[in-house]
Amino acid sequence: MHPAFCTFTCHFYEPLLDEDITKYLLTSEQLCRVMPSAFDSEKARRQAFEAIFGSLDMKLQSHVEFYISPKVSQVSAVVESGGTTDVVKTINYGGGHLALILEEFKVESTGDAYMRICRSYEVLCGDAKNESLLKFGNPTFLLCILGPYLMVCGAVKRENVHVEPLTPLLPMFPGFGTEGRVMQLAHCLRALKEGTDKLREFWQDVGIIKDANEMVTADSLPEPYLVSGCPDNGLLRFDDWRGTFESRMRDRNDSNKHPNFLAKIRKGDGDGECEKQVVVKFVYNYSGTYSTAVHEYLHSIGLAPALYLVKPLHRGLVMVVMEYLRPEDGTGGWVELDKFEGSLNTKEHVVREKLEMIIKRLQKQKMVHADLRPTNIMIKVDGKGDMMIDENEPILSVVDFDWAGRAGEVCYQPLLNPNVPWPTGAKAYKEIGQDDDRVLLDNWWGAFVEVKTAK
Repeated sequence: MHPAFCTFTCHFYEPLLDEDITKYLLTSEQLCRVMPSAFDSEKARRQAFEAIFGSLDMKLQSHVEFYISPKVSQVSAVVESGGTTDVVKTINYGGGHLALILEEFKVESTGDAYMRICRSYEVLCGDAKNESLLKFGNPTFLLCILGPYLMVCGAVKRENVHVEPLTPLLPMFPGFGTEGRVMQLAHCLRALKEGTDKLREFWQDVGIIKDANEMVTADSLPEPYLVSGCPDNGLLRFDDWRGTFESRMRDRNDSNKHPNFLAKIRKGDGDGECEKQVVVKFVYNYSGTYSTAVHEYLHSIGLAPALYLVKPLHRGLVMVVMEYLRPEDGTGGWVELDKFEGSLNTKEHVVREKLEMIIKRLQKQKMVHADLRPTNIMIKVDGKGDMMIDENEPILSVVDFDWAGRAGEVCYQPLLNPNVPWPTGAKAYKEIGQDDDRVLLDNWWGAFVEVKTAK
């Protein structure tokens, strides 16, 4: 995730400071009163939205004033295509167009604003004049307004166009006071201001708009800003460890997965015999941290892989280096419980007992994992793919501690997967209770066992 998008998401989900509340709430209340109205056209809805938005002194057109130099002129281009209107706020620099924000307005029943704006961004990236921007991923905020609903996305272009929703679909309706829709929209407005400020800083840092006729090369891009493949130099350095990235573990087109890489590391100038294969995971965490304490605790009792490093790169973006649990390759190894192809049959009870034991251990420490599902539980299998048992217990390891922490202190993250049977009442911002791990286990266990024992 680009740091501008990280900044946006952090500000969207963190409490507003007292000095920020008034102006963003007032604008939010205005939008919630006006946007549900019936408009004659998309143009009329856009004009109403921008007129209210301008009360924050961050009118969409003014997002680029920060950048303007004597040789750079501001452009507001309206692109009409297929009966729809896309507004592109840009900076003109030597013939190309740098877009900070793209907007798509649709009336309630005329189509998919998300798909349309993705296409608009793709067209923008296809402009030959913007080739220099593509070296830096051309990060852009996308605003989708479908009738009285708003969604903010972040887009980058590397080998392919990647568009990630940064907010759920936000209703711009009155009601529920400052704790509901109005407050949520106020968070979004503030976050958009902070995010675009960060995007301006990015383009300044890489020098794209230092001078209207001065371009920069791709090697000016700070490495952690975009992770679309292994870092360019392939090197991994931290503490006394030295190593190299080897390959990407997951399909880069799968936006639901964190960027994971395989790497080999060794201590100092040690020889290859001391090499360790590790997973390097880039995690976006809304609190800007990763639960090192929970991970290390479970590792100390043999229930999680070794943890080598947790390093914040930008606000909200964390690099995690951990032991690689090698997958089953015909001689034995680790597999996700969700992908275990054998039958539980007589092992059903010992697996459940082991999971209950893990939860009890966490509860004793007043800790929660918060996402204890089959995809985050690894089991060890033999060369035939059968579950290995040691002293009447399956060999398990828990992974993915992105949401973990102290019970009653950590909160559920936004954009919860609706296909997961979360504990009743689980929602964004709500504190995670001490018994939520057990409730989640109860919720998915029955259906899981039914599938696995049928094999």
